[in-house]
Amino acid sequence: MITEFVAQVDIQQHEAELVEKLERRRAVAERVAARRFNGDRLAMIAHLARQARATRAVAARPVSC
Repeated sequence: MITEFVAQVDIQQHEAELVEKLERRRAVAERVAARRFNGDRLAMIAHLARQARATRAVAARPVSC
């Protein structure tokens, strides 16, 4: 029989596993980005800003049929 306590512990364990997995992915992505931009955080931020502006510009265009 599953009690409320058992269900809560199960959910907390699942959340902890998800957080751990997310943290590992974030660390890997950070290392890859650091390598790609030779550790220059400002260059990486500028690249991401340009990419975001380009994405917004494409999304803002009217659809032509």
